[in-house]
Amino acid sequence: FQAEDGIRDCLLSRGLGDVYKRQQLAKLKSTYTDALQEHINKNTGRVHTSYLISGTNTGRLSSSDPNLQNIPIRSDEGRKIREAFVAETGNKLLSLDYSQIELRILAEIADIYELKAAFRNGVDIHALTASEMFDVPLEGMDPSVRRQAKAINFGVIYGISGFGLARNLRIPRAKAQAFIDRYFERFPGIKTYMEKTKEFAKENGYVETLFGRRINTPNINAKGPNAGFAWRAAINAPIQGTAADIIRRAMIRMPEVIKDLPAKMLLQVHDELIFEVSEDYIDKTITVIKSVMEQACEPVVKLTIPLIVDAGVGHSWAEAH
Repeated sequence: FQAEDGIRDCLLSRGLGDVYKRQQLAKLKSTYTDALQEHINKNTGRVHTSYLISGTNTGRLSSSDPNLQNIPIRSDEGRKIREAFVAETGNKLLSLDYSQIELRILAEIADIYELKAAFRNGVDIHALTASEMFDVPLEGMDPSVRRQAKAINFGVIYGISGFGLARNLRIPRAKAQAFIDRYFERFPGIKTYMEKTKEFAKENGYVETLFGRRINTPNINAKGPNAGFAWRAAINAPIQGTAADIIRRAMIRMPEVIKDLPAKMLLQVHDELIFEVSEDYIDKTITVIKSVMEQACEPVVKLTIPLIVDAGVGHSWAEAH
């Protein structure tokens, strides 16, 4: 994605926006519009993916043949691909998505009082971060300021550099680095978590999720260009790994709770579950599924902040998400 951003910026800076757009449309056509039709099952008339439980180091499921976890959503043209995924007549597609789950897990693991309090009180976490970093009031906040804080919030989870943040926000590198430095000043517990996690990984060769599942970090002591990637992966692994543990626990419980409902679980895309449900049972199904997803940690892990699940409904996947 970052490389793709670089190509786009290069072409746009040279007045070649039309070239970039044609390239993107050609990629969408070959990768999705054409390829997905070849995966339609002749017996069911549907596209069926395969999941691999050990396909990623963090424990997230990976999808292949075709990869339905990679259907575009970042662009208007890409989102149109999702319009092709539709429910049968009389049914709707139901999307249930964990809200900011990785930020919630970070706040829990790193024990960041301000973030935990915000999540418990239903405060807009990106607006709170913007207020803390830029000394601006929560009320009447400029949306562009909130967007900057959002980029930093999510970037920090993946160990983003000043260079990477500068590219994402299209601002000078020095300014981006200043944002990151100020972020750690405002939330020192996050920096402490990162350093402790890195040291633990170096000493033990693994890190752990909140459920105690170990994720190996074989390259944590690497030198040279790969060193930065290895420690960023180690820092993110307990967060992303815990999110993976949570949604898989929810999925395991799902067949039992929806067995008496006209509903079928179709797809898992990272922090999102997709169902096909009879139109007459939408509200009841949402209530049941949200309860399972929001309590998926229990009884093994007791979080001090709530998990929140957002629901969307539509005839197509694009409408539901």
